[in-house]
Amino acid sequence: MATWSEIRQWRADMVAQVGDHLSAQNKVVVGLQDELDGAKPTEWTGDAADAAESDLRVRRQALEDLAARLGAAVKVIDDTEQSVRDLIRSVEATEEHAARNGYRIDNGEVVETTDAGDFFTFVSLQAEVQNILGQAATIDTELNSVLQRILSGEINDAGATTLAAAADAGEDRVVNEQRHRDLLAKYQVKTDETTMWPTGLARWIAERRGISQERLTVSEAAMLDDLQARKGLMGLKEFGDIRQDALHVAQGKFEGKGLTDGHADAFRHAYWNALMTQRYGEQWASEFATAHERNPSSHHVPVGMDLHNNEVGREIARANPDASPEELASLVEQAVKDGKMVVIDQNDTLVPSNEVNPGETRDTSNNRWPTDNPGRGDDRDPGKPSAKPDQY
Repeated sequence: MATWSEIRQWRADMVAQVGDHLSAQNKVVVGLQDELDGAKPTEWTGDAADAAESDLRVRRQALEDLAARLGAAVKVIDDTEQSVRDLIRSVEATEEHAARNGYRIDNGEVVETTDAGDFFTFVSLQAEVQNILGQAATIDTELNSVLQRILSGEINDAGATTLAAAADAGEDRVVNEQRHRDLLAKYQVKTDETTMWPTGLARWIAERRGISQERLTVSEAAMLDDLQARKGLMGLKEFGDIRQDALHVAQGKFEGKGLTDGHADAFRHAYWNALMTQRYGEQWASEFATAHERNPSSHHVPVGMDLHNNEVGREIARANPDASPEELASLVEQAVKDGKMVVIDQNDTLVPSNEVNPGETRDTSNNRWPTDNPGRGDDRDPGKPSAKPDQY
């Protein structure tokens, strides 16, 4: 992590020089398109011609991958330049704020000088310093992440057929990853303990009514226990029917493609939340859907997808309180088509649902997510559920 002294030495103009150089190199590479297109004489045939054409394909692919990586590098360097400029302005403003109030910033520590201001000023300066150090760490991490992907060959032309399109694909990859990080920063929730539910006599009765015991988060179980106390086993059956209806309808959407991490999955979560919102109210639906995502074995990327799509579903229900289930399903399906949902692409990146075709999302059935996710313990803690279901 960069220190305060190191950050003060960061120079946006030096970053800009690197960006300008890379941009110039990218233009040179993209400018080779005409030479590539005219590289093979039209009248040339035979074994030598076939060998030359094969070699040309290899060189074309190498140039397209190079264009993609240069495009990605130019984009991330340009973004870094602007971020560094903003950060240095914040450093200067914080140091001026400190000096005006009798403090100085000594390698990240707020130190009193003469005629120091009140305690509130001291605390405010500490917060500003920590925020700047955090921003610097983010800039450093994001730049390093993209550069590592470039060097490892992970960023490629994404199937582009021209050098210009390949360069755009590289830039798009950086944009997508930034959007992915922003989504994950917003849509995460701290894990909860799990328990088998229902238990005791309720389990015995539930099983005879076709309700199987399953592992839930403690928060989910508490909300369902409350629902049972208010409406009995028939209330639980109604809840189960809503969940099964969402799954059944989702299986018929997008030809059933992407039932895990894809388009049908996005539809299922949003439609389920829309139905719950109509039946139990938006707050209860939000708290239950969030509790559902607190399972510690769930990976943070699909959790981010689900939390986002759950929210969209509740918004649709709120905007259409009198819609029938069929009308809700149609509205949710259109939202998926319009890109208001997110899905997970084959790079494990959250992308708008209209930027990747159904069936071309992550193949999670053959590539399971890790179930050991210790980092989720630091995410937002929603606290204990407090909402009461409407109509009960």
